[in-house]
Amino acid sequence: MPYLASKPRKSKPPAQTRLCFHCNQTRPLTQFYANRDWVDNNGKDKWCKQCLAKIRTKDEMRRYFWENNREWKENVWENALKQAETEAAKSTVYQKSNEDRRRIILEALACPIIPSLMQKTQNYKFEDHTQDVNTNSYDEAKEGGKIVEFNPSNTKDKNLKVYNEFFNGEFKPAEIEYLEGYYNGLEQDFDLSDTSLRDNAKKLAKASLLVDKVQNDYMAGRCSLQDVKDAIAQYDLLMKTGNFAACKRKPGDKGGLGSWAEIAFHLESSGHPCTRKIEWPKDDVDRTIEEFAYIAESLGLDTV
Repeated sequence: MPYLASKPRKSKPPAQTRLCFHCNQTRPLTQFYANRDWVDNNGKDKWCKQCLAKIRTKDEMRRYFWENNREWKENVWENALKQAETEAAKSTVYQKSNEDRRRIILEALACPIIPSLMQKTQNYKFEDHTQDVNTNSYDEAKEGGKIVEFNPSNTKDKNLKVYNEFFNGEFKPAEIEYLEGYYNGLEQDFDLSDTSLRDNAKKLAKASLLVDKVQNDYMAGRCSLQDVKDAIAQYDLLMKTGNFAACKRKPGDKGGLGSWAEIAFHLESSGHPCTRKIEWPKDDVDRTIEEFAYIAESLGLDTV
């Protein structure tokens, strides 16, 4: 019987690794967050995920952003702080702490939230910090005045409009925070994998902001009721055009936006405004009826 040689097994290619510039440890490439516009660094951060996970202060988080060529956005940090405050409110230690201690606790809770926020499309922007040799490091940048702490009490800062590339317009910091919060909500509830849907979601966020502003202006006597109706009509039209209320919801998500557009869609398609079946918990009467029906069926009795 001739000897049959077994085929040599194909060896798996070695996993790609990289040296972390912060901890000097060699780690798999998957342990570095994507930084798609940093072409010179192969679209990855210089710090590994483990180093980022150890950060517990705002200053160190800003250092991470600077040394990894990411634009720091104060509204992203404020968003993380709000989420952290919700979590901290459950802690008796936080409630009994003084103001300085609370700030330390909030920063420690906010830092782990940042990685998920910084990877969202609207929050990401490559910013090259390697061009100026005099301010190449974070500490040198702070000493040279390149790092400026945002002061929320400064009225000029709060009212200054800046251009936002993602939403294609000039907005105040509070307006950008509103737009990003609204868009994030749509992104969590709906499948925005299609370019046209993402574009429609951005327009819908701006339309929602417009409705709020016009309603406030109307209450202050600065516009007419017709202006309010026009803004609401534009919002509802975008909602219906994007088909958000009907078929673009992510699998397993049963919630709703609760807008007039959703109600209008169900009225037109089914003739009934109710968007979902309401089921009440069973009480003793319901359970007794079910038991009676079962007994009657087993005895061959007719029931009405």
